[in-house]
Amino acid sequence: MSVVSLVVSVGLNIELCTISVARTPVLQQLGNQIHVWSAALSEFECNLPQFLAMLSSLERAKAGRFRFPKDRDYYVIRHGILRVILARYLDRLPSEVEFSYGRFGKPEIKSDSVHRRLNFNDSHSNDLALYAVTLACPVGVDVEKLRPIPNLEEVASRFFSPRETEMLMALPSERRTEAFLSCWTRKEAFLKATGEGLAKVGITLTSEEETEILHVDGDPQAQAAWQLRSFSPAPGYLAALAFRHRGLGLSQWGVHGLLDGGA
Repeated sequence: MSVVSLVVSVGLNIELCTISVARTPVLQQLGNQIHVWSAALSEFECNLPQFLAMLSSLERAKAGRFRFPKDRDYYVIRHGILRVILARYLDRLPSEVEFSYGRFGKPEIKSDSVHRRLNFNDSHSNDLALYAVTLACPVGVDVEKLRPIPNLEEVASRFFSPRETEMLMALPSERRTEAFLSCWTRKEAFLKATGEGLAKVGITLTSEEETEILHVDGDPQAQAAWQLRSFSPAPGYLAALAFRHRGLGLSQWGVHGLLDGGA
């Protein structure tokens, strides 16, 4: 039985624990937790045929519309990994996981049973994919690779509030990119959890500030109800989670070891 070290974060405190990858999480183990799975997509290219066989006809058709082979392959890998993760909680084969899609296109488990309460969301940037899974509440996750942002001020003024843009541009130039991506991932995670627009939610901007929602236009209760967590899932990446529940533990898991047993 192989053992790996995984980062587990509770609130904003990070500690290191050891988890056996041979122990597969099941639905009952979620409890009051959000499991955050991470995968370096390039490490799963050898599993491409296995993942393709898991996909629905709709997913395969979408994969076939990508112009570049790498984009197509990464789409197949991301969706295959999502199916593998969800199948472990649902106690079914990855190819048997069925999705329905909400008003904003967000996928959900297609089921009339308790499995419909399984909330999940995924995000990817460059080579890294993240998947968040919980029973407790709707959840959104976003990840971005640290990189230069062309026309940073113009983009910020379009998607950020005047307060956020002013605070961003007041920072030293060498700190603006990380602050921009911190703000972006927090807003995007909230958008993916709720379907609200980026500009509707006001959030804290920099790593020195406690990660939180300051306001949501038209929802005075949102600040108290919604939680944000920022973290670095891998060197050179920033990520954020948004969820409408207090007191949840956050744990990060690696995907390696889940593929044993096939599709």
